Amino acid sequence: MRKAPVLARRAVTRIDEDPLNARLELIYKTASPSKLLVRAVAAVAALAAMLTALAVAAAAANDALDVIGHEAGPQVVATTDLYFALSDADAQVATLLLLGTSDQVAADEARARYDQRRGEIAAALLEAHRLAGDDAAQRTTIETVMEHYGRYEQLAAEALLLAEQAAYPQGEAPPDVVAAYREAGDLMSGQLLPLSYNLTLENATAVREAYDRAESRIDTGLLVVAVAGAIALAALVWLQIHLARGYGRIFNPSLLVATAVCLLYLGTGLAVLNAEQAAQQTAKEGGFDNALSLARANAVSNALYVDQVRYLLDDERAAIYEQTLFDKAQALHYREAGNLAEYRDLLAAAWDTPLAVPDRTPGLLSEAFTGSDATGDAARAWQTLMNADAAMREGDGTAAQRLASVREAYIDYDTALAVLADEHLDTFRGGIEEGEKAIADFAFLLPAAMVALAAFTFTGIAPRLREFR
Repeated sequence: MRKAPVLARRAVTRIDEDPLNARLELIYKTASPSKLLVRAVAAVAALAAMLTALAVAAAAANDALDVIGHEAGPQVVATTDLYFALSDADAQVATLLLLGTSDQVAADEARARYDQRRGEIAAALLEAHRLAGDDAAQRTTIETVMEHYGRYEQLAAEALLLAEQAAYPQGEAPPDVVAAYREAGDLMSGQLLPLSYNLTLENATAVREAYDRAESRIDTGLLVVAVAGAIALAALVWLQIHLARGYGRIFNPSLLVATAVCLLYLGTGLAVLNAEQAAQQTAKEGGFDNALSLARANAVSNALYVDQVRYLLDDERAAIYEQTLFDKAQALHYREAGNLAEYRDLLAAAWDTPLAVPDRTPGLLSEAFTGSDATGDAARAWQTLMNADAAMREGDGTAAQRLASVREAYIDYDTALAVLADEHLDTFRGGIEEGEKAIADFAFLLPAAMVALAAFTFTGIAPRLREFR
């Protein structure tokens, strides 16, 4: 009977002598340095996973911006410029041959424009070759274009020389001149323009693939960041509960700060990725796609103008050039028509109403239509050009007079097209700049955030670890 109080006194003495051990035994018997470290390391690992996912998604978005805004995007512009310069050079050759010796002022203007386009073609080919980098297929295509263009220049020079020797009045080009130009024109329309067009499509495909990859990686990144962030928050809360139950610390200031920072970066990261996705979508779909469509429309429109000049130059092939012009018109703004006359009638029925908004039918021109004033101006200019084309075919004036009316309408149309393209290019540039700025500001802080979160987490458990010494 006397031994029980003695044991009780000994237990009380042991508790008084080592209060920490007693508290650990009575409050949370499993508390230990190793378990505390495991929970802290798990929390830091979860934070690292969240920030890594943010960094990977941000890097994917940045890579896409580089491709769209600084690599394949400029390559598309360079190859589109090449297409336009090639077709306009051919237009000037055909114009010179059509005018003969009757209008020296107009002939001098066409000659000067041809020389200008030759320089632009050389520059565009060199730029496209430089931007192609290590892409062997593109470099081969560009070199093929160079080879064919050299041949075209020889044929065009031969036709111009024959025209100069013949010294004929406008609209009366001799058969040998027309035959020499036909070979040059066939090379341009059959080889040069399709090859340069394919270059544009290849680079546009690179832009689309970069955009699709970025969209997929950002979508995955949003999911991974959300899951990793939830796990990181749960790990921090788990660590806080462990400290509260095992060590009697209801709130740990360092862990509270780490939790707040984690919440801040999780919310900010998700918001930045969403904003980046929206900026890329605006730049690609609202800007780049429409601007590219209009750049291609501009090049095809210029080739359409060449068909108008050829129609006046070569009576024998006039029907062929009329059909190829109709095909290009359908590629620009499609209408369910069987010929040019039906096409113009359908266009008039759809667009003659003053308040009518131009509809977005399939076509390089109409796919870039929006509700802006520039869209209305471009649609009216296209309709005017088609009406001028009809007047040219039915007119009784000289070849130069008939061509002049078409040329005037084409210049107005080209100007309206440029205004609409600038509108979409502004959207494209704005989206790229906005996206790059958002990523640059956010990505810069991620390493600092990781260091800070790890420091706050381990600072929070350091005093508890010292209690075991």
